[in-house]
Amino acid sequence: MEKVFDQIVDFVNSNGDPQLIISQEDFDIWRQDYIWEALHGQRYGQSFCNRFGITDNHLYYNNGGIEWANEYIKKTYLARP
Repeated sequence: MEKVFDQIVDFVNSNGDPQLIISQEDFDIWRQDYIWEALHGQRYGQSFCNRFGITDNHLYYNNGGIEWANEYIKKTYLARP
């Protein structure tokens, strides 16, 4: 349980907003690698969370599809230029 709280602290700035830490380049590389993981039965959000060490059940168990997950990831985890 401590790990969950440590992760929350790591992902939140002083205002309580998520810190956007994943670069667009890393995201694009992961998306290419996801094809292999999908062939082995991983869900899109599951693969993303596993790759980047993120605990986000909303994304991990996503039933909204890849388009929804991409928008969620971009708003929540990607660094903005």
